[in-house]
Amino acid sequence: MFKPSCYSCRKKFEPSALRVSYSKNYCEGCGVGLFGEDYFNFPPKPAPTTRKNLVVHVAVLIFGAVFFALWLSISGF
Repeated sequence: MFKPSCYSCRKKFEPSALRVSYSKNYCEGCGVGLFGEDYFNFPPKPAPTTRKNLVVHVAVLIFGAVFFALWLSISGF
């Protein structure tokens, strides 16, 4: 399984120790050190779902196909 890394110490940690502040991942140790006990009131970052991953991959594929078609039309093939 994917292990996130801490924004502060860069160490990998278990997802159960994940805390998110200002869209950055922190482990419990660094979070308490940086933000005090209020850190535990921050909500944990939700894990991405399979559907969200699939939507992102399909969007990137379509985006790439559009640019490839545009490149072909500009180059004259």
